[in-house]
Amino acid sequence: MNKRLKDLIFPVVLVVGVAAFALSGRNSATGADYQYAGEPEIVAATFSSAWCSSCKILEPRLSDIIPDFVDQPVKFVKLDFTFGQRADIQEQAEAEGLGEIYPRFKGATGFTLLIDHETGEILDSLTINHSKKAMRAAIAQAVAVASRDAAVAVE
Repeated sequence: MNKRLKDLIFPVVLVVGVAAFALSGRNSATGADYQYAGEPEIVAATFSSAWCSSCKILEPRLSDIIPDFVDQPVKFVKLDFTFGQRADIQEQAEAEGLGEIYPRFKGATGFTLLIDHETGEILDSLTINHSKKAMRAAIAQAVAVASRDAAVAVE
């Protein structure tokens, strides 16, 4: 094999490998298959990256409990900083109503914020210190608080 062909193959293999790595498990903690059909009351925003050791513990736990909230007004969002702080992540955050929160936490990883969709208030955060049971309880509590606040606002 000549040198020119070798010089071409290496970058192609590298790009394909990086792309495969980035896309593997891309939606594992987003709950894309379990999204609530109506307007969410809570946004569970996971700040993540492939290189984050805390994320490797947090995300599988979160993925296991996401199906428990299929009929609840919770939207699970994953902000992936694997390749740094990019404009598309900020655009995603703004589209999800996280425009006020994003600048404070951008680039940090290894946690999930439970945010009241209506007010933008952070109600709780989930970390590797939370068991699955504690995560379920925290999300259920956030939904209860946001639902109560929404009911009071309507009255």
